[in-house]
Amino acid sequence: MDYPLIGLAVSFSLGIIVGTYFRIPFFALCSIAITFLLFALASVKQSKKFSIYILLAVFILGALVLKNSQILANHHIARLIPYKAESVSVVGVIDSDPIYQERTTSFILRAEKVGLRDFWQKASGRILVRVSRKEAFSYGDRLFLRGNLYQPFSSPEGFNYKDYLRHQNVYLILSISKTNGSIKKIEQNCANPLVSFSLKIKHRLREVLVKNLSAFSAGILNALILGDRQDLSRYLLDIFMNLGTIHIIAISGFNVGIVALIILSILKIIKIPRRTRSILTILLLMIYCILTGMSPPVVRATLMGAIFLCAYFFKREVNIYNSLSIAVLIILAVNPWQLFEISFQLSFLSVFFIVWLAPKIKSLFPEKWDKIPWLRFLTLTFSVSTAAWIGLAPLIAYYFKTFTTLTVLANMIIVPYSAIITTTGFSLALIGIFIPSLAPVFAATNELLILILFKIHYLLINIPGAYFKLPEISMGNVLLYYFLLIAVVNFQKIFKSNFLLTLRKTMLN
Repeated sequence: MDYPLIGLAVSFSLGIIVGTYFRIPFFALCSIAITFLLFALASVKQSKKFSIYILLAVFILGALVLKNSQILANHHIARLIPYKAESVSVVGVIDSDPIYQERTTSFILRAEKVGLRDFWQKASGRILVRVSRKEAFSYGDRLFLRGNLYQPFSSPEGFNYKDYLRHQNVYLILSISKTNGSIKKIEQNCANPLVSFSLKIKHRLREVLVKNLSAFSAGILNALILGDRQDLSRYLLDIFMNLGTIHIIAISGFNVGIVALIILSILKIIKIPRRTRSILTILLLMIYCILTGMSPPVVRATLMGAIFLCAYFFKREVNIYNSLSIAVLIILAVNPWQLFEISFQLSFLSVFFIVWLAPKIKSLFPEKWDKIPWLRFLTLTFSVSTAAWIGLAPLIAYYFKTFTTLTVLANMIIVPYSAIITTTGFSLALIGIFIPSLAPVFAATNELLILILFKIHYLLINIPGAYFKLPEISMGNVLLYYFLLIAVVNFQKIFKSNFLLTLRKTMLN
């Protein structure tokens, strides 16, 4: 079997899905998983039986991991507080980079103690804190907070905010208004020093961009290289979404790949040995992951990059399917709820379809085109954009009720162009820190490049029929689409195998 890890990743994922619908006791799942593992060990010399038992064991492990994630510790704050508590005191440490908006400041608090009716007890768990006042906070601050603590509301239709927070292990929201509640800083620098250092770098980079660029350009570059999208208008986000280019301003594999390429290129120029380059790039990608907020897409992309660089370090041939499967298994083992996140599904499916379909699409063009650089570039970008569009179109239609006809053309133009902007944006941020006097020159270049980026989007989105809004479609239709797509792409292989099998049976009879 060329790709053994694909089967394990699929079995593990199916186990997680089944685990959401069936309530099986934790110890029963453990017993079943151990039984299948013992059967696998007993049949290790019989490859087919061994593979089947291993896949079944991994399937049960998927359900087991999901079940384990639902078990809260006895002192978890969600267990200690009723559905809604009017006034609660909490002591904890800020566990995220605070987000400042016009009227509110929000951050994740890692609870340490909770006080209800003047009775204090030890607590654990993460809380989303919303403060309706202007006040400066920092990652690692230990705070005393008093406010209203409640569970987020679930929604039967559309976006379910309660599930969204639960997937991040956040079960409660603490609201502190201007008139009700109190805040007191107890101590500073009480969290991970590496995270604290990375966030300080992020804030310094953000300061350089905001100082040297217009608010519009700074907002786009903050999204492109730092993952901060709070400064982007709803109008601009809708344009990116409807044109199918939203991925360039959502820190993901695209952005992380560009950062990795920049780091590797710089290290190669200064003649750092290959293996050392790989190690340093992994470390710097981890720092980049932290300073962009360690969002799930960035963690996934960083993990994928680390897997590839490790293979390069050990001089092993990279198998993209197995590498992708390793990333899936690691991420879902840590947080199985990621499987139900839109970004997770889009990230891995886009990589899978690019690797699977892009070579097939590219093979449709004449081989002699590969000898002409600009034609080779066009056929490659067309193949990659088309493969991603074919693979993601049904999911985008399902989640966002949008079908974009110009996605392939838009991405052929915008993806390479935004790679240039990302590179010049990083150059501006670094120059602004080390040689501030040169920052205005780089800033002027970035202003022009970002203006052109917006003009390209504006022209494309105003082409008649650029996108269509769709009625609601079912997940069954999405799955049917993927089934038919696989059947069509593999038609020749399936036909040949069935034809030969039928011919052989006929001859034997």
